[in-house]
Formats: sequence, structure tokens, C-alpha cells
Amino acid sequence: MSSDSKNIRSAILDAALDLFSEHGFHSSPISQIATLAGVGVGSIYRYFSDKDALIHAVYAKVDGPLQCLMDKNIITTFSPHLQFTHFVTDLIYYLRSHPKDFRFIEQYYNSSYGINKVHAKIFQDNGSPSDLFTRLFLSGQKESTIRSLPLPVYLTMTFGPITYLVRYSLSGHITVDDAIVQATADACWNAIKA
Repeated sequence: MSSDSKNIRSAILDAALDLFSEHGFHSSPISQIATLAGVGVGSIYRYFSDKDALIHAVYAKVDGPLQCLMDKNIITTFSPHLQFTHFVTDLIYYLRSHPKDFRFIEQYYNSSYGINKVHAKIFQDNGSPSDLFTRLFLSGQKESTIRSLPLPVYLTMTFGPITYLVRYSLSGHITVDDAIVQATADACWNAIKA
């Protein structure tokens, strides 16, 4: 892909992220995305077969840095407790500093687009855990430091509080400081610890 093509594709992804995070998938027509990106509607279809493909491409762009954050923050030499709280605190800081990414990811995972992605993040096709975060829960179960619960319950008890805290913080309904972030991480841990 030439440098011009990469720039056009990037402009389309940025415009789509802006509109999707502000107005939602269904209220962001391709024509508005094209206008914001400074390209013709036809240009979008040169890079993406349809709007669904564009939505998934925006997801890939936003999810990449999140996966790097997860991989960086699950430090296997730490205890499960420290791994977990370190991950949760850094995730809260990251999401608060990337509000468009947060709004997009929240919408994506709560839509028909994302539910299968969530499941794929939990399990590989062969049924084994697919990421370090999932493996953290499983190793914590083995060591009896984490309650024995189905993996989706851990995700609910972890990402539910994170999502609400970030959402309320970004909307200005709560002031979040380091103490609140740490208290949230500790509360999430207390909900799952054995």
C-alpha cells in the first residue's frame, strides 16, 4: 500500500472513529464519514467492502493498543493480586485518556459486532485461554487465590466497574483521582478473590 493510500485509509478510520464514538454506528452514515475524512464516498469502498468491514477495521485499530497494554501490564512474576490491580489501574487511566476509543469499544462490545469478539478473547478455538488476562484468572483459580467462577463472570466483575467508572468520569458526573482508581481496582479484586 502506498503512502498516499495509507494516509487515506488512516483518515477514513480516524473519521469513522470520531463519528462512531460520538453518534453510534447506525447514526454515522458513510457519506458523513467520507466528508469528515475529506474523501469521496467511493474512496471508502476502495478500502472497505462495506460499513461492517469499516467498523471491524476501526475496532482493530482501537483494540491493538489495548492488547499491548494488557500484555505489558500482566506481569507474570507478580502475584495474581498485584497483576490484577496493576492491570485494572492502568486500564482505567488509559481509557480515561482515550475517550473516543473507550466510547467505541464500549459500543462495539455491546453490539452484535462485538459479542463474538469477546468470546474469542476468552477462548481460542481449541477451548484454551486466549490472552494473559484470562490466564491470570485460571492461574488464580489453580492457586486458590481467585474464586472458582465461569470466566465471563470475572469479566463482568472486572470490566463492569471499570466501564461505569470511566463513563461517569468522562461525562463529568464523578471526579476520579488516584485514590478512586486504586479503590476501584481493590474492590474489583475483592469481588473475585478467594
